[in-house]
Amino acid sequence: MFSVDFTAEYVDGFLDIKDGSEWYEVYIGDILPADAVVKLDTDSYAELSFGNETIKLSRQGIYELSKLVDSKKEVAGAGTTSLFSGKFKTLHREDTTKTQSTVGGVRAAEAETVSIEWMSSETAELIADGRDALEAGEFNDAYDFFTEAYDFSADSYEESEALYFLGLTSAVQGDYSDALMNLDMAEVEEDAEYYTDFYLLKGQLLVESYAYEEAFEFLDDYDSTAGKRTPAKLQEIYFLLAVAANNSGETVTARSAITKLIAIDPNSEIAKAAREYKNKL
Repeated sequence: MFSVDFTAEYVDGFLDIKDGSEWYEVYIGDILPADAVVKLDTDSYAELSFGNETIKLSRQGIYELSKLVDSKKEVAGAGTTSLFSGKFKTLHREDTTKTQSTVGGVRAAEAETVSIEWMSSETAELIADGRDALEAGEFNDAYDFFTEAYDFSADSYEESEALYFLGLTSAVQGDYSDALMNLDMAEVEEDAEYYTDFYLLKGQLLVESYAYEEAFEFLDDYDSTAGKRTPAKLQEIYFLLAVAANNSGETVTARSAITKLIAIDPNSEIAKAAREYKNKL
């Protein structure tokens, strides 16, 4: 039985704790018991720490903290933490025609920079500068470049590109609230270079902030025939879908996603982790 108390490290908006039949607002620094039930309001965000771990809540809902801890352990035990933890640290400009698959942020080969000639010259230059800054770890500069790119965007296609990179930049720094705010505004089309990366990024943020049902619905809409992807990234999509589906009570869908994942490359590391996860369903 989990018995470590939680500390409210950060609250943006409103977070309430249940006491009997009443709800009381939680403030930064408050201590919450291990068996607490909390309610996150609309457009709110909260971070609760226990020991060296942090639980991030990004979507409206009622949460039993002890169950979130159990879920966190289950997901980590499945191997998803190691598989996806490095995803935000580097931008991958991969050749979508390659067939080799590896796990997480490590790739067997990198492609040349993808052309972005379809964008207006000013927006394209700002996006390129932002990507360079992001890869160099200059996050504030990257965010400024992408914000400028958004401001200079000529249409929704360009806006969505800038919003995706704004979301990525915030995610790298652990700011899930700002990341999801930007990603929620993006309208990414299937022919976009970053289409699959967008689904991986938003899907992971939703899973890691326990918005499982929303993550399931979002990832279930992914077009697996989209050309801008590698087999390895499709495997990652299926793993995230399996985790989201399983935690939404959709065990059949979870098993189906893992079966599809394994069929892509049965010998990959992610396939091995997926088999272990499937055995626990």
